[in-house]
Amino acid sequence: MALGGWDGGPLALLARSSNPWLVLIVSLILLDALSYVLHRMQHLRPFWRFHAVHHADEQVDLTTGLRHHPGEALVNAAIGGVVLTLLGLPPWAAAVYSMVAPIFDMWSHVNFALPPGLERVLSAVIVTPGVHRIHHSDDPADHGANFGGMLTVWDRICSTWRPPTQSRIRFGLGAAGPQGVFQSLIAPFRLPPRRVELTRQQPLAEELAAQSHELK
Repeated sequence: MALGGWDGGPLALLARSSNPWLVLIVSLILLDALSYVLHRMQHLRPFWRFHAVHHADEQVDLTTGLRHHPGEALVNAAIGGVVLTLLGLPPWAAAVYSMVAPIFDMWSHVNFALPPGLERVLSAVIVTPGVHRIHHSDDPADHGANFGGMLTVWDRICSTWRPPTQSRIRFGLGAAGPQGVFQSLIAPFRLPPRRVELTRQQPLAEELAAQSHELK
């Protein structure tokens, strides 16, 4: 019994499995790994022009998970679609992931702190609000940390992991960050195409603010 998917690609055998739970679990893990890669890509030029709209939010909360430029969604869909087709993952599994991932995206942006013990237990496996909050910090030391979408394992493997902190975190991109709807839509065509140094060394917010001021 086949469970759908392209007949070619290295994962076509998975798509032909008769065990739907195996197909789903493996697919979700692989798609989350792809999400990690795409997120890191969004922090590189020229993709940062679009992703900066998400990071410009100075009050990270549930709505931040919905704050993405349409251009970013198009880029992710195009690249993700090609990769999924080449790998041979079943479309139905990708559809399930497309419903689960936004829930995690909003969960990771909610504005509340978990009890330290629960935070420590959950963040060992999944991305929590405390984990992702660091990624939105305006501190240059945090710009290349915690890219994971659902699982924290990818950050740990790729040395981009930073544990949650109880310290107060400031968010946003300063003067360079667009705030209004119209400003956010046109921002990718005005912001300097800078990238985030994944070594956590680049003072991105300060440079964006300076370069944005020069363009005015």
